[in-house]
Amino acid sequence: MKLTKKNKKFIIIGLVAVAVICAVVAIIISQATKLTNESYANCAVGDINGDGFINTEDALIIEKFSKSDIELFETQQKNADVNLDGKIDRTDAEWILKYTTGLIRKLPVTGDGDVNAPISNNDKLIRHKSADAETTVKVVNSWSNGDGTYSYQLNISVRNLKDSRLKGWKTTIVADDMLEKSKSWDCECVVKDKTIVIEGEAIPTETVGVCGVIVKSAEDLAFESVTTES
Repeated sequence: MKLTKKNKKFIIIGLVAVAVICAVVAIIISQATKLTNESYANCAVGDINGDGFINTEDALIIEKFSKSDIELFETQQKNADVNLDGKIDRTDAEWILKYTTGLIRKLPVTGDGDVNAPISNNDKLIRHKSADAETTVKVVNSWSNGDGTYSYQLNISVRNLKDSRLKGWKTTIVADDMLEKSKSWDCECVVKDKTIVIEGEAIPTETVGVCGVIVKSAEDLAFESVTTES
């Protein structure tokens, strides 16, 4: 089929329109996913890259920053100073590595960091076991926000005890004080009053589903109960 000048004109206009739409969409996506200083405001001390975990990747970021190989937002720098000495250097990276290997129990650290100290009675842990699932909630990190509130990083694990996939499960955690959600990952999480409700993807049999939540509350937060239904 031979294209006329009119058809060619319409094709060109159509291609230009598609290109413009693609460019606009790309800009919208870029702005929506653009990381800012506030992106890391609610991250735990030691979680430099904001993925919800404190591990060797965070230590590597500190090493690179100390050599001026990369730049960090102000909130990232605050989370990187894990020994609270006002500097970000190899010492902070070493403390993170000690944390990941269990030599210390909490970040930030002060003094000698209680190296090799056993888990104290103050570490908050609660479990619940039903016919379908065994649920564990543990506070793995906590820090002051400087405004009278404290942030608590929770690790929640749900072990499937069924002979089939655990579908449509819902974990409910009840605390002893009012809560405010800061962040969650690897799950759908709703926080209201003193209650945290978590839902996640189906868990295969004999497998553990893990997710994380950071909430704000008063000092000495404790939990009254945890249950998982399916």
